[in-house]
Amino acid sequence: MSLHPRVPGEVPAQTEQIARQAFPKGCLCMRLRDVLGPLFADQDFLDLFPRRGRPAWPPHQLAIVSVLQFLENLSDRQAAAAVRARIDWKYLLGLELTDPGFDHSVLSEFRDRQLTGANLEHLLDVMLDRMREQGLLKRPGRQRTDSTHVLAAIRRLNRLENVAEHLRAALNAIATIEPHWLAAWVPSTWFDRYARRIEDFRLPQDKVDRIAYAEQTGHDGRTLLQALYHADTPRKLRDLPAVQALRITWIHQFVTDDDRMHLRDAKDLPPSRQRNASPYDDQARHSLKRSIGWTGYKAHYSETCDADAPHLITHVATTDATVTDVEMTATIQSALAQADLAPREHLVDTGYINAQLLTADAGATELIGPIRPDVSWQAKAGQGFSLDDFTIDWDAQHATCPQDHRSIRWKPHRGRAGHPAIHIDFDQRHCTPCPVRAQCTRSATSARALTLSTREEHETIRRARQAQTTAAWQQRYQQRAGVEAVLSQALRRCGLRRSRYIGQDKTHLQHVLTAAAINLIRIDAWLAGVPLAKTRVSAFGRLRPR
Repeated sequence: MSLHPRVPGEVPAQTEQIARQAFPKGCLCMRLRDVLGPLFADQDFLDLFPRRGRPAWPPHQLAIVSVLQFLENLSDRQAAAAVRARIDWKYLLGLELTDPGFDHSVLSEFRDRQLTGANLEHLLDVMLDRMREQGLLKRPGRQRTDSTHVLAAIRRLNRLENVAEHLRAALNAIATIEPHWLAAWVPSTWFDRYARRIEDFRLPQDKVDRIAYAEQTGHDGRTLLQALYHADTPRKLRDLPAVQALRITWIHQFVTDDDRMHLRDAKDLPPSRQRNASPYDDQARHSLKRSIGWTGYKAHYSETCDADAPHLITHVATTDATVTDVEMTATIQSALAQADLAPREHLVDTGYINAQLLTADAGATELIGPIRPDVSWQAKAGQGFSLDDFTIDWDAQHATCPQDHRSIRWKPHRGRAGHPAIHIDFDQRHCTPCPVRAQCTRSATSARALTLSTREEHETIRRARQAQTTAAWQQRYQQRAGVEAVLSQALRRCGLRRSRYIGQDKTHLQHVLTAAAINLIRIDAWLAGVPLAKTRVSAFGRLRPR
């Protein structure tokens, strides 16, 4: 396929006439075409197509169809059928009523071309540029960010299923490339164990039987790997992704003892961020956040929230499920700054904020969000002596307890995450006979000890916690709650909760197209004068005394 750029033309007269008759009050596609014109141009996608070959379907129209597809949560076949049959779609695309459209496989090919590009967010960036030209996107004064979990397009597996399915996937991959090599030596019993999907078997329930099943699977996998790494085995087999996934999984999950393969204890497993959760998506990871456990990814959406403009999504990030929100804050702010969309106020929840970010120089952007509370038992109980009850003399490098006793040790060190910290010890001679010892420590023998951040971070945390209690701060922070509507809209209308595709890049492209679709919905609502919905309160809830 090659690209011969065409300038988007006007809406054909017959298409416009029939559309006006069918939608006398207008509709989303018609309003968008009338106000924004063609959303994209072929010139926006020059780097995705070669110069020679059969002419491709105009990419500016494929981009519009891709966005409309997610706007209505359609499959490729349904979207291609809508291009042939829908008058409103033809109006937005500028097609004749008799245009036959294209085969549904063209949409998949267009997504593949976008994946080969340098910037997966290119389509959203182009749309934002068009909206900026029309005055619908201004330099944001305020933005807000939140994330939600996304289920990978795979079945969730337990440990036994996971290791056995990795072995089955490797056998299938090898049988596709070199069936004769595999058939020449594979034991006949393996066909009974791995010819069908592991979930189709009834796995043993008894603990002893499960251990035996795991050892047998581990032994079979080791046998296959030894055969693959034999000098006479074609190298292309060991380079197969499924074989490499098998090798890594066996390292993570098994340990050899007296020539027997044993599953590792849970405490000996590597972090979830390193372990394959499935042989069919080596980028999906399992994670647990509070009471929610899932295998897949996380989607981070940032949107403008100024009152005098439509609320538009300006940035999308996709990570594996184990990446915490706070790891993405600086990345999101940097991306917004590069796109000249850095806000004056960036509203986030507790997961996106810590002392390091509050003390870091974020340019003209002020990070607003609740800092994590003091988690010591004294602070939780509301009684006893918490860290705030101690006087810290940073210059003299000592702390003074509420009973006016000074610390005896001030030791800078690196915390668990490698971040600078300070450990402070008090004298046991003072702590043991102290009359208020029960309010200070629960240890029966040890003296009180404190762990501080650096001076700048410690003072920043104290100021932030004090500010959070004021009515002025809480009123500013109320604006963040609206970001929940973005996630709800993406989940309910665009099917964000489950990935359609395998792999993080394809999942990210889905999230970008979802963001573009939501922007169209919101631009249309702004043009039609639809007010923002109010927070729903039940009839009984409205009776609550103020």
